Amino acid sequence: RKQLEVGPLPRGGYSATPGMTTNTNNQSSGASFRMVTDVADWDKTVFTNAPGQSGDPRSIFYSNLFKGWANDQHFPVFFSKERVMASTKEKMLLVP
Repeated sequence: RKQLEVGPLPRGGYSATPGMTTNTNNQSSGASFRMVTDVADWDKTVFTNAPGQSGDPRSIFYSNLFKGWANDQHFPVFFSKERVMASTKEKMLLVP
């Protein structure tokens, strides 16, 4: 359990506000995934997810987005090959 848990972190608001989390520090409702997309320029897309980019608790990317998510911060998500390659930290080749 200790390996899977990444919080808690306090979040503002209550069940009727944007970014709702209920009235406690324990998120029991509300969005854990948010994305804003500019369809005129896909490289301007921003995103957040909790707790991170990986579902593997051994990965450095398992909880890397949690603090930003809790503070309503987003990060860029690139679509053009040049921007994707410039921001890539790790590659994985899957072969059937």
